[in-house]
Amino acid sequence: MNKFFAFIAILACACTAAMAQRQHMTDEERDLWLAELRQYKHEFMAKELSLSSDQQEAFFPLYDEMDDQLTQIAMEVRDLEVEINNSTSASAEEVQAAAFALFDQKRRESVVELLYFEKFKDTLTPKQLFRLKNAERKFTQQLVKHHRRK
Repeated sequence: MNKFFAFIAILACACTAAMAQRQHMTDEERDLWLAELRQYKHEFMAKELSLSSDQQEAFFPLYDEMDDQLTQIAMEVRDLEVEINNSTSASAEEVQAAAFALFDQKRRESVVELLYFEKFKDTLTPKQLFRLKNAERKFTQQLVKHHRRK
């Protein structure tokens, strides 16, 4: 589980860094870029997991839902962190609530992951489920490697 969180953190950092370099992008260009990244991830994961076309059709909508929920959690926590960091008048209670949110993020993500693990069992074989986390790590490594080259 923790490795997946590391994957999400690295992916978010890589996306953030890449988007920071592209701050002149319009929302449409950013959405297109993220869609291309997601498509590349789909292709990578399909190959790594040896997914049939039927499995791809069933798996990727669920996987994308999970990814969107995990991204939403990360964005909420990050926004709260930035808000507290930039605040000169945050109360101790607000700071403590933000600290709790930072520590609670992993639990919230775990809940989402376990929910989708159950859903993935209907589509993926046990071996594919087992290899899923490794495929995510490999994708992140590829993304970081590509980012470093630029």
